[in-house]
Amino acid sequence: MKRAIKYLVIILLFVTLSLSLQKFFCIKKFNVDSVIKNIDFLSSDSFKGRLPGSIENTAASEFVKSSFKKNNILPYKNNYFQSFSCYYPKKQNNKPYLKVLNNKDKVVKEYSYGKDFKEDMLNFRKNNFSFNKESDIVMKKDFIQIKDDKEHFVIFSSPENKLNFRSSFMKDAPHGMYIMVTKEIFEELKHNVDLGYRINCFIPYTVEKTTLNNVVGRIKGKDSSKPPIVLSAHFDHVGEDLNGTIYSGALDNASGTCFMLEMSKYIKSLGKPDRDIIFVGFNAEEFGFLGSKAFLKDFNKVLKGSTVLNFDMIGGAKSVPLCIMGSKKDTINTPLIKNVSSICSNSKINFNYIFEDSSDHSPFREKNIQAITFCDNDSSKIHTPKDKIDFINKESIKRCYNISSKEIVNLAFSNNIFILYYKPIIFVSLTGLVLIILIPKIYKKKKA
Repeated sequence: MKRAIKYLVIILLFVTLSLSLQKFFCIKKFNVDSVIKNIDFLSSDSFKGRLPGSIENTAASEFVKSSFKKNNILPYKNNYFQSFSCYYPKKQNNKPYLKVLNNKDKVVKEYSYGKDFKEDMLNFRKNNFSFNKESDIVMKKDFIQIKDDKEHFVIFSSPENKLNFRSSFMKDAPHGMYIMVTKEIFEELKHNVDLGYRINCFIPYTVEKTTLNNVVGRIKGKDSSKPPIVLSAHFDHVGEDLNGTIYSGALDNASGTCFMLEMSKYIKSLGKPDRDIIFVGFNAEEFGFLGSKAFLKDFNKVLKGSTVLNFDMIGGAKSVPLCIMGSKKDTINTPLIKNVSSICSNSKINFNYIFEDSSDHSPFREKNIQAITFCDNDSSKIHTPKDKIDFINKESIKRCYNISSKEIVNLAFSNNIFILYYKPIIFVSLTGLVLIILIPKIYKKKKA
């Protein structure tokens, strides 16, 4: 009887060892250096800030597509690209100007682009305006609102006197164009208006329609009738200014895109999941989540009941907590948020919450689909030319992987212990076999 139990234990240990060794040799380690290398590439000057509507944005979508192919991620619905239409700001060849003219239309002063004034990217429904004190204007402490030819414009004093911030483009923004100026220039403009001078402004952008692509791949699960798991990140950014200064968008959001691509490689190596896993590179997030909205519109039936893990700004300063971002309708007790925060607590990870509709989780939450965004809420360089690869932190990337991978295994692999703990299982199995097989033999030799 004792011998039978011993052989049964040996068989169980061998099976356990075999399964865990299989995972050891099959699972591709999540490679942080690969993530960094891809962030460096996607945020390089050759992509010119990946503005939707630009050739460089198209090149970015091709990069995501080729990465899916390389990682053996199949196209979703037989096509990696999901197309949708939108409007974008198209740069013209003319030069921008902000001028002060006297009553004889002679230029009194012309300001320097990039130093004294600059466009904010919010809108260009009309790209020029002119006004004086007789015009329909509202002058406040830090902004001037102008009505010119049935359109409204705003000139505002830049916070902290810096002109390097670049907003997202919003086709339906309330004003036709927004101009930033330094505090000194703002006071000058108000003074010149009081003197009876005219202010003329022109910014060479027009709003035009274009077709963009989301990039969508899939790992087919054991049961495709179950709601899928969606892992996503947006690859677009805000382009370059009229001086050719590039807004590289390394943290926002080359980081999230490259993190998601590396996750696709890792997850593919885990084996067949219980349900489909969809990977999406969203476009036009910076234009108001247009890519994720288009994705929901086309695949609403498939996505009902799904869970979305979105990655936006992964790799911020180590001192910044990992942020679990839900929508304004969420709380710390929303099931998905509660699950992920529990993993953070158990893993002793420094984290916090934000409840804002400020990334691609938002359209999903509007449709009552479970969705969160993982991010490092480090906004110190966001939407400025300083958002470069130099400031990406490897440890923050590892931190997000450690948490999100556990939730993915929970959602898509039923918390498979051979995925979660294959290394300690190998150690325990080998130790157990050594104890059961070798120690009795050693004991018999000593006794003899």
